[in-house]
Amino acid sequence: MSNSKLSRIELFAFDTRPSFIHGSEPSGCWYGVLKLTCGQQISYGKCILCAGDNAVDLIKWGSFLKHIRNCTIEEAFELIRLHGQEWAPNQSKLLQAALDNMLQTGQLRTKVVAGAGRYEHRANTCLSSREPVLHYIKQFKSHLDSSLLFNESVYYYSLV
Repeated sequence: MSNSKLSRIELFAFDTRPSFIHGSEPSGCWYGVLKLTCGQQISYGKCILCAGDNAVDLIKWGSFLKHIRNCTIEEAFELIRLHGQEWAPNQSKLLQAALDNMLQTGQLRTKVVAGAGRYEHRANTCLSSREPVLHYIKQFKSHLDSSLLFNESVYYYSLV
């Protein structure tokens, strides 16, 4: 497992379904995209922030992300385990998706074992390991053009 720490946490809100999100997501909702940067790796997670026309307070909604500032990926997984039940389900799923995406996209690998509504996170330093990696949430396109995020979003929140 890399000892690199999350260097940037960015949260984008969209009042309509963004052009890069395809699939069965309903319309008429506010969407969120979390962008995590760790060293040279970038990963994304997505979720529905809320339904209806009511605007979302992105700073308040994203305040749970302050817990992972300057954390390693392993520490962030541990924080989900410790504090995830205190967060809204879409918050913990969004963070879980972005962290899982970080593991899928390259150098970082880990083994996540499901069980009894909780999970255990163990580091696996062998990059070519054949051990399975279990993921809870389907991922979407692993590399997005940043201009799409900024052009289509209506709110932006960043933790450096």
